[in-house]
Amino acid sequence: MKELAWIFVLGLMISGCSVKKPQIGKKVIQNEDDYIIKALMFESNNEYNKSIPIYEFLYKKTKKPIYFSQIIENLFFERKYDEVIRLSEKYFQQTKNIDPTVFKYEIFALIKKRKFEKAKGLLKNRFNKKDEFFYSMMSYILLLQKNYKEAVYYLRSLYAINPNKKNLLNLVDVLIKLKKYNEALAYLRTHLKLYGCEYDVCMRLIYIYKSLYDYKNLANIYEKLGEFDLKYYVLAFNIYIQNKEFKKAKRLAEKLGEDYLLFLYEKEKKYKKASNIALKLFNKTKNDAYLLKYCELLYWDSPTKKELLEMVERLEYLANKYKNDYLYNFVGYVLIDKDIDVKKGIKYVIKALNKKPDNFEYIDSLAWGYYKLGKCEDAWEIIKIINLKDPEIEKHKKLIKRCMDDFRKNNSKNERRFRKKKK
Repeated sequence: MKELAWIFVLGLMISGCSVKKPQIGKKVIQNEDDYIIKALMFESNNEYNKSIPIYEFLYKKTKKPIYFSQIIENLFFERKYDEVIRLSEKYFQQTKNIDPTVFKYEIFALIKKRKFEKAKGLLKNRFNKKDEFFYSMMSYILLLQKNYKEAVYYLRSLYAINPNKKNLLNLVDVLIKLKKYNEALAYLRTHLKLYGCEYDVCMRLIYIYKSLYDYKNLANIYEKLGEFDLKYYVLAFNIYIQNKEFKKAKRLAEKLGEDYLLFLYEKEKKYKKASNIALKLFNKTKNDAYLLKYCELLYWDSPTKKELLEMVERLEYLANKYKNDYLYNFVGYVLIDKDIDVKKGIKYVIKALNKKPDNFEYIDSLAWGYYKLGKCEDAWEIIKIINLKDPEIEKHKKLIKRCMDDFRKNNSKNERRFRKKKK
């Protein structure tokens, strides 16, 4: 059956090798039809060793070429490649006639025997160079020899004779091997305009655009492939987000769902819209991850005092439920930074530090709490160990350092005044 599969790959793309049996013509011997039916039954069961003698008998008695071509075909399926070559050559020498079916199986047999130069020679010398089979076999042999540069010539001609998708993809694959991306793109884009985004054609375009780092066109093809599978919409969406093409991203987000709209609005820094979606998703799913996201987005949106208090209440609920260091620090920092309850905020931050004592963000939150209480020296002793280059931490460092320096200057002045009074 593997041989049959192979012949379908190579043979059915050509004219002249029909699956249907050709007309036998006028009967020459008695019971000729009975012999034919018997041979066909053996063939249908892949018993070619039994059908070959029948065709040999019929050919000997009638001299009809069709029986000889059936002998050659059956020998090929029996993997008797040497016999196919020998008999085909003998037939040609005797008749000087090129029977298309016999000739094609001789070429197939030579390829199976890896006699590539012999096969190419026969194709060039004996076969019609306007026939699709000539170009398909020449290109196939050259590809087996890894002679891609010469194969391209025959593949171009093959595609010109029969511009179907199979011939296009064979040509494009070799052009890609040769890194002739512009030529490959020209063929593929033309096909795309004529027939739309057929899956395997667009997959070739994706490969080329990736190789060229052409993300704009890559996203466009991904979006077209989204009709086959939503995962391609996601890939296009991610590229649009990276390229800040938010209008295009929104078009896909509306197809993909509210999670993608949430992500889009967050990237656009439209925190109010994003927080509204997060809260909507929480109310719909009761998933606490959405509630946390709502709190984060609302905080970035400069909330009102009322919104802040509601947010703190929700954060405390999450922190007490999950006892998570991130949540402890988050609620603590909000209480400190927004001057809601600094001392309570410090308690939460300490809980976070008990879980992760080396976390610089948590250390910064603690220092910021002491700063808010006016304990600048204590705050400086805490924050000075942080080497993390973070804009928020750097800002806190400067303010705490300035506060500490001012405190020391004031202390120094007070000491001098006290000494003078004492004298």
